[in-house]
Amino acid sequence: MAESRWSHAAPLRRVLELLEAREEGWTRIFPTAVLVGLLAGALALGLHAGTHGLQELLAPWLEGPAVLALPALGALAGSWVVVRLLKEPPGHGVPEVVRAVCREGGRMHPRSIVSRWLGSLLHVGAGGSAGLEGPIVHSGAAVGAFVGERFHLDERRRGVLVACGVAAGIAGIFNAPLTGLAFSMEIVLAEVSALSLAPVALAAAVAAGLARAAQGDSPAFEAPMELSLGTADLVLCLVLGVACGLVGVALTRGVRAGHTLGERLYLGRVGTPAVFGLGVGLVGLLELRALGDGYPLIQDAIGDGVSGPALALLGLFTLKLAASSLSLGSGAPGGVFAPSLVLGALTGVLFHRAVAPWVPVAELAPVGSFALAGMGGLIAATLQAPLTGILLVMEVTGGYGASLALMATSVTALLVARRFEPHSIYMRVLQEAGDLLRPGTDQRILADIRVRECLDGEVVPIREGMTLADLVRAARRTTRNHFPVLDADEGLVGMLELSSVRELMLDPELARVTLVGTVMEDTVAALPADADLASALARFDELGAWVLPVTEGSRFLGLVSKSTLFGIYRNELRMQTSDA
Repeated sequence: MAESRWSHAAPLRRVLELLEAREEGWTRIFPTAVLVGLLAGALALGLHAGTHGLQELLAPWLEGPAVLALPALGALAGSWVVVRLLKEPPGHGVPEVVRAVCREGGRMHPRSIVSRWLGSLLHVGAGGSAGLEGPIVHSGAAVGAFVGERFHLDERRRGVLVACGVAAGIAGIFNAPLTGLAFSMEIVLAEVSALSLAPVALAAAVAAGLARAAQGDSPAFEAPMELSLGTADLVLCLVLGVACGLVGVALTRGVRAGHTLGERLYLGRVGTPAVFGLGVGLVGLLELRALGDGYPLIQDAIGDGVSGPALALLGLFTLKLAASSLSLGSGAPGGVFAPSLVLGALTGVLFHRAVAPWVPVAELAPVGSFALAGMGGLIAATLQAPLTGILLVMEVTGGYGASLALMATSVTALLVARRFEPHSIYMRVLQEAGDLLRPGTDQRILADIRVRECLDGEVVPIREGMTLADLVRAARRTTRNHFPVLDADEGLVGMLELSSVRELMLDPELARVTLVGTVMEDTVAALPADADLASALARFDELGAWVLPVTEGSRFLGLVSKSTLFGIYRNELRMQTSDA
C-alpha cells in the first residue's frame, strides 16, 4: 500500500490557505457590498411601503368587531407563507442569521430572501404587534449570502457580506446607516475590524442613500428641539435605565412565555400564531393603539401628545406589552425593534409623570427627552446592544441633543437586564443550542475545524496476519508508536501500541511466531471524521488517550493525536484574531 495514501497535509494546507486569503486583500468585496446595499435597501423600502399600504387598506376594518379577527388572519397567513410555503423555521429570523455566520460559513438558502419579507408584511400589516426589522435583517442577510455564493467568495467574506445585508436592511427600513452598522457589528459579527467595518459601512450608506432618494431626508419621528438636560435629569436617567432594564426583562420573558405556552398547547407552527392572534385582536378591542408597529404612538410620546390620566397610560403600556409578547411569542414573523421603541417611549412618559410632582418644573427636562431616553434604554435592554439603541434613537428622531441621556439610560438598562437575562432575546435560543460561537472565542475556533483536517501524515497501517517481526520492519518507516490494524476492506479492526508488545518484539523467536491479531487492542474508540475539535478533545479527555483513529463509516481514514489538535488550535487562533 502506497504511503502517500495515508499522507495528509490538511493542517498545513489550511494554514497556507488562510494566509493566502489575507494576502489577497479585500478589494474584491467592495463592489459586492455596493450590490448587497442596493438589493437589501430596495427590499427594505418595498417592505415598508407594502406593510403600510396594507395597514391603510385594512384601516376601516379595524374600527369594528373585525379587529378581533384581523391580527389572527394576518398571523395565520404570514406563518403559513414562512413555515408551509417556503419551509423556513418560525420566528423573526435574527438567530438564524447569527447561526449562519457562526456555524454555516455565511450560507443561507435563497428562499430566505422572501420568506419573512412576505410573512411579516402580512402579519404586521394586518395588525400584529411587531415590527419589520427582524424580517428585513433576515432578508438582507440572505441577499448577502446569495451574492457571496454567486461571486464564489470564501467563508470569511461571505460572513461579512451577510453583515452588509443586515446593515443595509436596517439602514433602508429606518433611514439609519449608523444603526445598521452598529447592529451588524454588535449582534451579527460581534467583532470590529477594519476589514469588516469598511464594506459593512459602505453597504449601509448605499441603502440609506437609496431610502433618502425615495422618501426624503427627514427622520422617521420629529423630536422636540429643547432637548438639553441638566445634572438632575441625567441622574434621573440612571433611574429610568433601571426601569427600562426591568421592562426589557419583562418583554424578553413575555415572549419566551408565549413560545413555551404555544409548545404546550400543541397547536402547530401555523395554528399557534392564529390562536395567539385572537388574543392580540382582543387587546385591539380594548385599545386599538396597541396594535401594529406603534409608530404613531412613538410620535405622540416624544411630542408630549400622550394625554389622559396616568392609570390609563399604564393600561396602554400593559396592553402593548401583552400584545407584543403574544405576537412575537407565537412564532409569527415580526421584529422586536418596534415594540421595544414603543414600550421604551411609554416607559419614559410614565417615569416623567411619576417624578414630576417631586422635581421643580424648572429643573426637569420635557417629557419628550425622557421618552427618547426610554426608547434607547429598552432597545439596549432587550437586544443587549447599547450602541445600537443609542444610535437608532438619535438617527430616527434627530434627537442628538439627548445623547447624554441616551448613554446614561442605555448603559444602566443593559446592566440591569444582564443581571436577570445573561443573553438577549436573540441569543438565548442560540446559546441553548450551542450555536452561539463568537469570533476569537475557544468555542468558535474549535467548532471551525473538523477532525478530518487534522490527520497525522505518518500513519503506517498493518494487518492482523502480520507477525511482530513484520511490525519491526514497518516501524522503521515512522517515528510513531501507534499502528492501526486494518482488514482487507480497509476497515479498522484494532490498534497496536509498541510499548505494549516491546518485550515480545525484543525476543526474535517470539516476534516471528506472534501474530498482530493476537496482541492488538480490538475494542477501539474511534473519532468520526466530521467531529469538531471541541468534541474530539472531550473524547480524548474521557478516554485518557493521546492518539485515536479516525473513521468515516466503516472506513479508516487516519490517526489524530492530541498534540496535533493543540497545534492546529494555536494556528487557527492566530488566524482568526489577527485582523482584530
